[in-house]
Amino acid sequence: MAGIDRRAAIGALAPLIVTLGAIIATYATGTTARSIETAVASPYLILGFFAERFPALAFAIVFVLVRVMVIAILAHRPNILIRLLLLIPALALVLAAALYPTFGGIIARPGFMGGGFSILDARITGVDAGFLLGGAISGVMLGLVTGLARMIVDWSWGFTWGRLARLILAFIAYAAMGAVLAWGWATLEQGNALFPRAPLTLIEAVGLVGLVIVATAPQIVVAAWSDAARRG
Repeated sequence: MAGIDRRAAIGALAPLIVTLGAIIATYATGTTARSIETAVASPYLILGFFAERFPALAFAIVFVLVRVMVIAILAHRPNILIRLLLLIPALALVLAAALYPTFGGIIARPGFMGGGFSILDARITGVDAGFLLGGAISGVMLGLVTGLARMIVDWSWGFTWGRLARLILAFIAYAAMGAVLAWGWATLEQGNALFPRAPLTLIEAVGLVGLVIVATAPQIVVAAWSDAARRG
């Protein structure tokens, strides 16, 4: 897309690179829900039901956390030292929204309810439609949380029609991310994927890598355009 320079492209791709690294690390270390709970050993970390039904959301959270870090670095206001300090509550906000009271937080729950629980048993809509709808709603919630975190570290507030257009496209991209991840993981589960109850197999890891690349592609394009426009 015209106007996207190298710096904007690198900033937009950084969250994907880190997220793919997280998938590879998860596979290499044989990480499971039980191993995470054992390692953390905290009553405040409860993975539970949503972790088993939508574990791909964990990698979307990694993507968003890195994206907020990139925004903190690329923003112009406030001063960089203040932005780095504000980055702490911004990241804490994302983690709280994703993990409280259990994994999924306020991000996954509206998606499951919005899908009429067809994400679980197709009682209201078709299985595919339920996954896509529920995932899209979760994606929008993820976009809202990311937007709030972004406002904490980037004080370039104000209204222009260009910003409005990029905001709308960003929410569409987040909805697409959630829909693709939810539907794609359901497809992997139909192929007997057991993660996070069991470690990722090589086939599951490769499938998850491809799924994340496809799911985040629209967001990466919008992010690169947005970062370039901010400096324009």
